[in-house]
Amino acid sequence: MADPTLLTDLPDQRAVFRRAVPFLAGHRLALAVTLLLNLAGAAAAVGVTAAIGRVVDAAGGGDRPGLLRRVLLLLLLVAGSGVLTWLSRYWLIRTGEHVLAGLRERAAAAVGAAPLRFLEAHRSGELLRRLTGEINGLASFAAATLPDLATAATVLLLTVVMLALYSWLLTALLLLAFIPPALLIVRAFHRRAGAVYAEVASAEAAVSSGFAESLPAQEQLRISGSVPRWLERFARDNDRLQKAQSTEVRTELRLNQLALAQAVCVAGLLVLGAVMVGRGALSVGAAVVFVLAARDIFHRFEDLAGAIGDAREAHVRLARLLDLLRVTGGERAGASAGTTGPDLPARGELILTEVGFGYREGRNVLDGLTLTVDSGERLVIAGETGSGKSTLGKLLAGLYASDHGTVRFAGHDLAAVDAARLRSRIVLVPQEVPLVDGTLAENLAMAAGSPDRAAVARTVDLLGLADWVNSLPYGLDTTVSTRTLSAGERQLVAVARAALTDPAVLILDEATAGVDHGTAARIEEALSALADDRTLIVIAHRADTVARGRRLLEMPGGRLTDIVRETADSA
Repeated sequence: MADPTLLTDLPDQRAVFRRAVPFLAGHRLALAVTLLLNLAGAAAAVGVTAAIGRVVDAAGGGDRPGLLRRVLLLLLLVAGSGVLTWLSRYWLIRTGEHVLAGLRERAAAAVGAAPLRFLEAHRSGELLRRLTGEINGLASFAAATLPDLATAATVLLLTVVMLALYSWLLTALLLLAFIPPALLIVRAFHRRAGAVYAEVASAEAAVSSGFAESLPAQEQLRISGSVPRWLERFARDNDRLQKAQSTEVRTELRLNQLALAQAVCVAGLLVLGAVMVGRGALSVGAAVVFVLAARDIFHRFEDLAGAIGDAREAHVRLARLLDLLRVTGGERAGASAGTTGPDLPARGELILTEVGFGYREGRNVLDGLTLTVDSGERLVIAGETGSGKSTLGKLLAGLYASDHGTVRFAGHDLAAVDAARLRSRIVLVPQEVPLVDGTLAENLAMAAGSPDRAAVARTVDLLGLADWVNSLPYGLDTTVSTRTLSAGERQLVAVARAALTDPAVLILDEATAGVDHGTAARIEEALSALADDRTLIVIAHRADTVARGRRLLEMPGGRLTDIVRETADSA
């Protein structure tokens, strides 16, 4: 049984980067320009240090013409280094923004097209966290830390190369004295940081999702007196976050041990440099270069070490975002391409063959159900709450994928049909109809094919809903929301959406449950106008609703009977 889950543990770093590479397609030129600018800027920065040494040697040797030339070269290098560093940072930030914009669009599209089963299995606040928090965190890293990280790494490498050209022996001694203890410090931090930052990200997600999900439930929390319990739960999540952040701070403070290693190395370098200058093995300018470059190496290494925490956090964010794309299908190449799969005829029969489905392993809601719904059929699916009738409706609509067996429309397996084409042929009207903040016309137009206003107006007239629309303050331009329209009025919106789609199969899941008689009658009239020759599947347990069907499928058990024949027999 498929059960897609979101990432909870930190994955292999190389695997995450391999998965991220396809998202860089289309940005290769910008990345190449960024790399070249970064190398040029780093080379100019290292050249400044070398030029200072040459200026010192020229001044000490009394070479005034040479001193002037070297000072001018130093000034040019300083100016060039500043300009190139600014350009490299600009291109890196610009490229990062474009990459993240593509990721943001892909993530939004992936969640919007995710299987309904996946969306129902995960907290909405958690998904909101993935779409906003992770990408915003990556954006902050790309804009602030990543440019410093790239510059520090490049300057560090080129500085070591430059020092080796002056004196490979002194360079080797410097690296041997500093690199091993520094690596041990950073490695210890690196080993601990992965779990620390993963825990911080998970705790932040829990706090964010808990708070976000409490807002629409405030009325129910107050009615039921559950606010204290919710506050206790939120306090536990908040305490967990506080502890995780405290551990994060303690972990990052371990990097301060690098300062001690730097002090020891600088002292040793000054002593060795003085000895070598005294013996004539090193010029004064070269010694100055070594001291300046060593301090630059220490600072750059410290920048790298300090950025590791941000890099690890960004790595966690990227891994979690890619995991979201993986489980929703957005990571596959061409996920944002146009429709694929077979064309579907305007009408056709629905056939379930040995269909099984369960929400949890070992507990099937449906097991081996076989059913044929002919084109134009009027089928009622009836049963008590929890009998599996709504689950069956979602399987028939292709909103759920069966664990085993197949669901076919006009001979095509729904699992292989593109979602957009499927939604144009099979429409389910749920009992709870969501609305977006906007006008009634905008909400009605949320149907396959993006109908225009004229089509919306024609459909309203066709379904006999003109009087209802005209009774609203501004007709189709009335601003509506889930709170401003009643449950019955929201059902009218859903029926109109279905009519705008003109589906082959219309599935109604308790469409008139909990609705007053007047609104129920209006819904019934609209459905009668909509039914025409299309297949109508009604999910209900009310007797008057069941009476409208020609065939009855009783849940659970899947016993199929002919309503017309039973009525005639009883007469």
